[in-house]
Amino acid sequence: MTIGHDPSKLSIMKTQKNWTNALAPTFVLLLALCMANRVVSQEVAPTATHKTHISKEAFPKGNLINMVHGWGGMTVAINEPKAGTDFTPLLKGLKDNLCQVPHWGYLEKGKIQVVDFHKNTEIIKAGEVFYMAPGHTLIVEEDARIIDFSPEREMKELNEFVLKKIAQMQKGG
Repeated sequence: MTIGHDPSKLSIMKTQKNWTNALAPTFVLLLALCMANRVVSQEVAPTATHKTHISKEAFPKGNLINMVHGWGGMTVAINEPKAGTDFTPLLKGLKDNLCQVPHWGYLEKGKIQVVDFHKNTEIIKAGEVFYMAPGHTLIVEEDARIIDFSPEREMKELNEFVLKKIAQMQKGG
């Protein structure tokens, strides 16, 4: 999906008085300092039980959704779905029968199709970064390697739902 500037916000910014523009650098500096302190306070020193980095080679494999939790409230996932994989059947039973978890990521290889609630389709190709808003499904057009970041709680809930759905489908229900 394309990320761009909101023209309505730009026009609001243009209509503000000059004295506001003079305060803008100060505001940006304060915001940067606050964000830096927030990030530092969330960092966890590497220990034997908790790491703040992992190589792709050491990343968990063999799960339905290969993911690592506990990174500042985010889940990191690296998955390699095969061409023809359609996640739609696994999402039936969720709100609008679509994934409601937002994902920010990078498509390292392949090509995927993202279909949203309105049936709009976006094609994401290898080498592109993406944002998938809540309310989507995914169809893999070419073997893919997807690296994405999502809110931890929502990803845990999605994983539990999908595992139950697969168990239900295997029982014939």
